[in-house]
Amino acid sequence: MKNCVGQVVRGDDFWNRLHELASIWDAVLNGSHVLLVAPRRVGKTSIMRHMQDNPKEGYIIVYIDTESADSENEFWHKLFNALMEEEFIGRVKKYTQKFEHILEEINIKNISTKGVTFGDDTTVDYATAFEKLIKGLDNEIKLIIMIDEFAQTVENIIKYEDEKSAESFLRTHRALRQNTTLSKQVTFIYAGSIGLESVVSKTGATKLINDLNSIKVKPLTHKDAVAFTKLLAKSVSIDISGDVIKELLKEIEWFIPFYIQLLIQELKTLSREQGTKTIESKMIKEAMAMAISHQNLFANWRSKLKDGFKKKGYLYAKEILNIISEEDTLSSLQIQNIASKHKLDEDYAKEIIHSLEYDGYINNNDDVKEYRFNSPLLKQWWYKNVAN
Repeated sequence: MKNCVGQVVRGDDFWNRLHELASIWDAVLNGSHVLLVAPRRVGKTSIMRHMQDNPKEGYIIVYIDTESADSENEFWHKLFNALMEEEFIGRVKKYTQKFEHILEEINIKNISTKGVTFGDDTTVDYATAFEKLIKGLDNEIKLIIMIDEFAQTVENIIKYEDEKSAESFLRTHRALRQNTTLSKQVTFIYAGSIGLESVVSKTGATKLINDLNSIKVKPLTHKDAVAFTKLLAKSVSIDISGDVIKELLKEIEWFIPFYIQLLIQELKTLSREQGTKTIESKMIKEAMAMAISHQNLFANWRSKLKDGFKKKGYLYAKEILNIISEEDTLSSLQIQNIASKHKLDEDYAKEIIHSLEYDGYINNNDDVKEYRFNSPLLKQWWYKNVAN
């Protein structure tokens, strides 16, 4: 296993998330469409890629990242292009030659704002074209379509088009999922670094995603975090005792792979500079200070808020995070007072807090009436680079 900081990991570099993978496959095998629920940096994309690389017999998995799509047309471009790629067609050939002949018969000529145009010059809407394509699969083949950053696509459509267009887009997806014939052969798995529920609530159309089976991707358990840290330390040739690992994890607090990988990287740098392979407790604080100096690894935590909220909402969220980064905690009453100060509607203010929780900024796990940062690393970065 290599220490791949901030990257999607595949193959031997993937830390096997047995429980999450089992839950996802259980849902798929039971006929559910899935929403992967987790903050950014927890490892959703790596889990999806691992499933794609290791499908169960009879399943073909297509992965697409639609973060840059800001219209329904662009989304379908990405999806149809993925279904036309040689890699996908090659996987289908493993089971049947029929699909390739169907592709030849369908002969997609153009994907436009009007829909999909076939070789016979007939143009149909995206959903109809998709259904026509899927019917080319033998009944024995099951297709899983993984859509990463789906919530961002919906957010983009709201921003660059309007809420009505976003609702129409969501309605089309629900119709596809509710198509009983189609669902026998196709499962959708949605994921993203922002909460789909929060985005969809802006359109008032949460009913359009209430059929999804939500599966949480959680941080590592303490036991797994210890084992993961040991493996990474070995991969970078540093010696770290069990007691030092315990201290390191106490400082990290929120055991997502990214933070552990980042600290191991900085500890390796320190060990090289100091000419020793042995990691001592006194090196941990210095490694954390080095870690938060990587602007490129943390800056998106601020930019996501700017992009996701209107000005008043962003200023409200920013003030909350500023105070927590300095004071360590903030009570629910104080948060309500800040919302009043910014003249925010109560429901909108609650929606913002929910987004901050979902996206991995804060939690109220220890006390339901008190919020704190999930990660001491993010807290320190925010205090240094945003609050001051």
